[in-house]
Amino acid sequence: MKKAWLLMALCTFLLILTGANSTVAKGPLPRPHIWADCELFVSVATPAAFDPANGPFEELYAGSGFKDGVPLISESKPGDQDYNGGRWHLNMIKAGVPENKYANACSVEDLDLNDFESTNSYFECPLLPRRGQGPK
Repeated sequence: MKKAWLLMALCTFLLILTGANSTVAKGPLPRPHIWADCELFVSVATPAAFDPANGPFEELYAGSGFKDGVPLISESKPGDQDYNGGRWHLNMIKAGVPENKYANACSVEDLDLNDFESTNSYFECPLLPRRGQGPK
């Protein structure tokens, strides 16, 4: 029960982080947008967590706004050989990094990973292809 409560708090955090600009209006669960190799995905925040010691996970980078205001970038996506099925470790941009430094970033290769700090947040959410030209 404690893990489910912690994950729901994290999903709520992701909803706040993504803001109204980057959520999809359909459905009761948060649906943050995520860039992966400059391809836009939407995720569904689900009440599921995992022990990071039990298997691989993706690195997810959160900032104040990457390309088109999307606040999240994944290191890999469905179809990549190293994609682990939506198991995430969250990294947050460090305080003091200029807000507009990554305004055009849409790929991990666009980031200086030294500008991010690791968190203790691990969770599961799927990546679903986003149809259309950008966040709605």
